[in-house]
Amino acid sequence: MTKYQAALRKLAFSTILLAIPLDLALAQDASAVADRLKALSAKQGIDIGWSKVTGDASNMVIEGFSARAAGESDAFEIGNVTLSDVTEQNGGYLVGRLTTAPFSMAEDGMEIDISPFVVEGLSIPADSTDPMSSITMYRNASLDNLSVKIAGKTAFALDGMAFQAAPPEGGQPMTFSGAIEKFSTDLTVISDPQVRSYFDALGYSQLDGFINLAGSWQPADGRWLVSRYDIAINDVGTLGMTVDVSGFTPGVLQKLNETSARMAETPDGTDTADQKELLRQLENATFNGASLRFTDDSLTNRAVGMVAAQQRAKPADVITMAKAALPLAMMQFQMGELAGAISPAINAFLDDPRNVEIVLAPPSPVTFGRISEVSTATPGDSAATTNALWTLLGVKVDANQ
Repeated sequence: MTKYQAALRKLAFSTILLAIPLDLALAQDASAVADRLKALSAKQGIDIGWSKVTGDASNMVIEGFSARAAGESDAFEIGNVTLSDVTEQNGGYLVGRLTTAPFSMAEDGMEIDISPFVVEGLSIPADSTDPMSSITMYRNASLDNLSVKIAGKTAFALDGMAFQAAPPEGGQPMTFSGAIEKFSTDLTVISDPQVRSYFDALGYSQLDGFINLAGSWQPADGRWLVSRYDIAINDVGTLGMTVDVSGFTPGVLQKLNETSARMAETPDGTDTADQKELLRQLENATFNGASLRFTDDSLTNRAVGMVAAQQRAKPADVITMAKAALPLAMMQFQMGELAGAISPAINAFLDDPRNVEIVLAPPSPVTFGRISEVSTATPGDSAATTNALWTLLGVKVDANQ
């Protein structure tokens, strides 16, 4: 799959449209627009350009729009970007609708097709020293469909991607939600015979599912709460995640963007001073909690059946062997003392594979700096490190709850 990596990077890079500041596109002087927009985007590690801007201050087209991530040699050619129903708002602007042109590319046997990306209610603050002025928000963003074909087969496709957001007002947090109605991937395009054989043994030739997410961000204390992030795959299972952290205020996010942009421009990506600055910005942020939950939809029984077939054993025997091997495996990784906290949940899940969940709930918010200290306090004793982190983060493993 190596020959497809460049094309896939270009595809993933299309998501920069959610982050590019477009406020300067409303200026009348196209040359001044280009200079200032390049400077602002460069701080976020994005080098952008276009051929020309046509229209007026309320409706315009940015023609030949392209973007390049810092450290990358090739730019992603986005094409024309249309801004309509543009009005002034508190010294800045409100773009009623932003639309990209449909995108198609064929390269090295791969075909990519992307429908127009649409953003509605794009609020662009006036330029100021306020860190919030560097954050562009929107009401709705959507993409009808995307497909990637390899040798004529649809290797990946998604339909109905949509995001909604309500800006922070009156001291209330910004809230957001999103979904991908359907995604699918054809596993028969995998060229590695060993990988293909595993999927065949599990009985999978194609995977399809959906994604839902929701959360909030409070600029005052920088609290990011991802209350839901579910990736559901039919006949496999649902992986659900939650994350709760604080300290990611607009000012901190701005500094993180600037530092990350400088690091991306470093040839080998290892500028020690910038790495230390990045860690310094993060050390006072706090971790409030997180969870990772897997709800089974036949994957576990398929995996047990596959192993049983390979070993010419009964599925019940495979489960018994797995239960017996778990404590030994934990001892091998010097986690023996935690077996009593983990084994009961894993055993219960193997007996009745409904769901298993890892919950991190520290007794009180803990800074990332403190987590770093604990993780490096006993470098020669991984068991002590694991136990200390387990206690600090309040880790708990449950099954079938």
